[in-house]
Amino acid sequence: MDSSSGYILLLDQYCGTELVVQSLSNQVEGSVFVAHSADQAVARIEESIPYLVILSGTQKHWSSAFVDRLRETVKPLGTTIVALTKSHEPSWPVQEEHPGVDGFLVEPISKDVLHLLVKSAVAKAIL
Repeated sequence: MDSSSGYILLLDQYCGTELVVQSLSNQVEGSVFVAHSADQAVARIEESIPYLVILSGTQKHWSSAFVDRLRETVKPLGTTIVALTKSHEPSWPVQEEHPGVDGFLVEPISKDVLHLLVKSAVAKAIL
């Protein structure tokens, strides 16, 4: 699988990650789907499993139950799930509280970090 045969799902419930979407769109051959609600994200994942899911916003915007549901849904593909938080309002949960999240990122994210994240997610999905 390469990035053109899958897609990235960005859960952005508060429409605050336009720069991330633009940067991702410029870097990947596949598509970037922006879901504005948890239900919309799950519905899209049930149609087609992404190789990368980015959860935007603070921890209160995505519950442990939601992360667990995502992880179970994407398990067959080995999708990478990361959480994105703002540098001016970091919301680092205890990793043990969210074992379904593969990593945590702080926005703004450099193009190099996004590029490596996408490459890593694609590699994980094909293993």
